[in-house]
Formats: sequence, structure tokens, C-alpha cells
Amino acid sequence: MPQRINLQPEVVSAPRLPQAMPVRVTVNYPSRQLKIGTVADRLGNEVPVWITDNVHQELQQATNRTLERMGVVTGNHANAQLTLTLENLTYHLRSDGVRRELIGEMHISLQVVDGQRQYRGRFEADRREEVLRTPSEQKTREFVNALASDVLFEAFNDPEFTRFLIAGAR
Repeated sequence: MPQRINLQPEVVSAPRLPQAMPVRVTVNYPSRQLKIGTVADRLGNEVPVWITDNVHQELQQATNRTLERMGVVTGNHANAQLTLTLENLTYHLRSDGVRRELIGEMHISLQVVDGQRQYRGRFEADRREEVLRTPSEQKTREFVNALASDVLFEAFNDPEFTRFLIAGAR
């Protein structure tokens, strides 16, 4: 049975900004690839791992929640456009017969355009974890969401990003 993963990342901490410009948030996933990898079950059968086709909405909700906690107003009427692009997401189980290791990698870019001003940042996270057995769907969900949380944490805590949002409020 394939494993289906909902992305529900939580950014554990992000700076609370003294002021910030409002932004319109969009999420892009150019590859639209829903299969992010495979794991082998105990019989050696490959089990595909998929994210859901709600990935845009899931990442947008996480982005909006984080921005609002930072004190940034999000909405369709804002002049500034923030675009989060999911560039790459992979997950697999590597085994050499003795050790089994989950390996995940996620790359995103963040762009904010406000008239003539522009911010661009690229962020990546990778995660490895030794496991005793083939991960359950629950374990895969926790691992992939921890990976997504890591990369979003990096993005929203980037000092250039926060300075850009603060400067736009003036």
C-alpha cells in the first residue's frame, strides 16, 4: 500500500517583527511530482511514498500561519507578493543489510516583490535518521513534516528576509 503524506509543517519559532508590510502569498510546485520516494517493506517490496495533491494549500496555510505569528498581515489585497516555490522534496530508506536509514531532502525558494524592491532566498534542509524497521505511514509523516519544518524555519528566520519585510512597512 502506498504511503500518503499530508504536509503540516510547524515553524517552532520565528521573530516577532516590530512592523512589516502586508503580503499576498502564493505557493508554486513546478514539478508537480507527487511521488517523493519509496521505502522497502520487510519482504523487500518497494512501497511508494506520495504527498497529496493539496501540497500547495498545505504549504500556503503553514506560510500564512507563520507570517501571522511574526506580525505580518497576509491577504489578497496586499501590494507585495510573496512566492514560496517547492523546488525539490525527496524521501527514501537506505539499507546496507545491517543499518537502515531514512534520508530526506527539501529545497525551497522564497521571493518577495514589492514594486522595485525584491528579496530572494534559497533554503534547503536534509535529515537522516536510523531506524530498525520499515517506517509506518505515521513515521514517514512525522519525518517529512520535520524536514519541511526545518526548511521553513530557515527561510522565515533569514535576517535578510525579516529586514526586507520591516523596511517595506515604512
